[in-house]
Amino acid sequence: MKIKEIKSINFDIDVKIKAPPSKSYTHRALFVSALAEGRSKIIDPLISDDTNYTITCLKQLGIKIKKESIRGRIIFNIEGGRNNLKEPSTSLYIGNSGTTLRFLMAISSLVKGVVTIDGNEEVKKRPVKGLEDSLNKLGIAIDSNKGCPPVRISSNGTIGGETVIESRESSQYLSALLMASPYAYPYMKIKVSGQVPSSPYVEMTLDVMEKFGVRVQRKDFSEFYTSPGKYAGQEYIVEGDFSNSSYFMAIAAISGGRVVIENLNKNSKQADKVFVEILEKMGCEVSWINNSLTLKGRELRGIEIDMNKSPDIVPTLAVVAAFAEGPTKIYNIETLRFKETDRLSAVANELSKIGCKVEEGSDNIIIIPGKLSGAKIETYKDHRMAMSFAVAGLFIEGLKIIDPDCVSKSYPNFWEDFSKICGGIN
Repeated sequence: MKIKEIKSINFDIDVKIKAPPSKSYTHRALFVSALAEGRSKIIDPLISDDTNYTITCLKQLGIKIKKESIRGRIIFNIEGGRNNLKEPSTSLYIGNSGTTLRFLMAISSLVKGVVTIDGNEEVKKRPVKGLEDSLNKLGIAIDSNKGCPPVRISSNGTIGGETVIESRESSQYLSALLMASPYAYPYMKIKVSGQVPSSPYVEMTLDVMEKFGVRVQRKDFSEFYTSPGKYAGQEYIVEGDFSNSSYFMAIAAISGGRVVIENLNKNSKQADKVFVEILEKMGCEVSWINNSLTLKGRELRGIEIDMNKSPDIVPTLAVVAAFAEGPTKIYNIETLRFKETDRLSAVANELSKIGCKVEEGSDNIIIIPGKLSGAKIETYKDHRMAMSFAVAGLFIEGLKIIDPDCVSKSYPNFWEDFSKICGGIN
């Protein structure tokens, strides 16, 4: 197994970087433009393992996608349309992309015929039961392996009516249904059972749908209603990613230095924009000039915080908490147990290895900083574990990351950007 040793630094960071493109917005733009009538251009998309799986699968479903580069900008040209969807000749392979899996399940329900979705061993542990049950109620026949992939979807190409969704495990269930909903007949009405975790991601879905010409009626997060309609092809520019920028914010916060991150939308609907406010509460100084964020590290203090809406940045926050004064409690994060790995336990295990005292509850974690020391960090094939603990390695001697290449799932250039900024790799 490949191992990367992180070289600790002894200087204050003072750097400027450009945020990588948003994975969540790239995925949504790909799926919506695949259904849109006419041509779409997705400008500055994220190219990563997960988005590549999505593109390959959409092509198998009959969507034409062509990549080009113009003056350094990547553009996906997409000729979509619901009528272009066709039954694929082979199974759709999604690697370990949970987003691709759930979004494909809903879009494949619009295909007349049978669509089988499969992936690697990790994705076969990821739940889809809530989405499966909801699609059943809308007239779609689905076979799965006890609520996990592989998934076999049989449809006559029509979907519609009223359904209930239990989205405790993932907000992607609801987002998937919403993206397919304009093509339902005579309508699609979705009633939501319980609290929606990561609810800002649903707002992002609705945001993309509206930009492509479809508005959904709703009662907060309890009920959604969509009349028949069509997306219209658009030019769509993907904004910078707050989740993948969080690692560089964390470096500045811990080092006491400064980072300027360009290409971040100050008014973004991204869930992980809240990380800026969290670091401010922990003691950092924050300022914005247009879409350029400046964050200066100061003495950090522990906090108590509900992260139900933004679970993806919990590993980054947990690492920052290890360097703060006083304990940090992060709660309402049960959904972390359904990510690429049981991310709640993974974070607790690895923080303990480097010297923190950690109390792990069923849906929370308490981090009590201690005397930190190097360790071999297991990443559990989880990109966010690798990137978060790489940050810790800049401030602890002898920290090594096992399976560092797992970052290609969402941020293939992470180690290159990390090294340019910190020089921190052996």
